[in-house]
Amino acid sequence: MDRKFIAKHWYANVYEQFENQTNDVDFLLKVLNENTNKPQNILEVACGGGRICVPLAQAGHTVTGFDADEHMLLRCYRRMKGLDNIRCYSADATTADWGTGYDVVVLAGNVLINIESKMDYKQAQITFIKNAAAALRPGGHLYLDFQLLYDDTKVFNNLKESSYFKGTDDMGTHGRTVSYGSVYDPVTQLCGGVSHWELTTNNGEDFTVVTNWYKHIPKQAQVYEWLAEAGLSIEKAYKNFSTEPLPEPIDESTYRATIWAHRM
Repeated sequence: MDRKFIAKHWYANVYEQFENQTNDVDFLLKVLNENTNKPQNILEVACGGGRICVPLAQAGHTVTGFDADEHMLLRCYRRMKGLDNIRCYSADATTADWGTGYDVVVLAGNVLINIESKMDYKQAQITFIKNAAAALRPGGHLYLDFQLLYDDTKVFNNLKESSYFKGTDDMGTHGRTVSYGSVYDPVTQLCGGVSHWELTTNNGEDFTVVTNWYKHIPKQAQVYEWLAEAGLSIEKAYKNFSTEPLPEPIDESTYRATIWAHRM
C-alpha cells in the first residue's frame, strides 16, 4: 500500500468537499467585469481542483492554470470537461516558468499564506509577485487576494487542538485533520505549528501523516512594497471581498485584502 498516495488522494477529495465557497469567485468575476471590457487571457497560479479557474472559463475567459499537487489537478481535469478554453498542467510555482503575455494573473485563494515550497517563505512570497508581474503583458493586471489581519499575534498565537475537516473519500478512506495550534513571532513575522492527518483505509488499516509547517505573515506595507518593486501599480484595493476600499492602515474589521494592480 502506498500510504503517500492514499493520504494525498484523501486530502484532495475531502478538501474539495469542504472548500466549496463561492463568495471569493463571485467577487473575482465582479472585479473582472467592472475593470475589463472583453474576455481576458488569464493565468491562475496554484489552481488546485479548479474551484476558481473553471468558473473563469465558464464566464468566457481563456484560462491557463497550474498546480504542484497532481491529485488536486485530477479533480480540476474532471471539472473542466467539455470546456475548450481552459488548460491545466503540473508545475511548482517557485521554480517553473509561468509564461508571458497574460492579460490577468490570478493569485487567489489566500495563496500567499499557503505556499508549499522549500524556499525561504518570505522569499517565496516575493517570488510569486515578481513572477506574476513578469507573466503579464505591459498594462496587464494582477488580481491578488490574501488574508490580512489587524492583530496577527492574537490570531496566530493559539495552542488549542482542533480539526478543520474530516470525511471519507471516493476510495473509502476516512480521516480527519488535526492541528495543535500555532506560535507566531511578531518580530520575524513567522508562524509555525504541527498538524497531522489521522486516516483509516477501506480495509481498516490506520496510519497518521505528520506535518511541521511554518509561514511568513506579511504586513500591508510589505505587500505594497513588493508590488512596487515588481513594477506593479495598485489601481484598487478592496476590503473583505466587498467594494469597500481597503483602509491604510487596516482597521480591526479587516480580514481579507484584494488587490487589483497593473504592470507598468
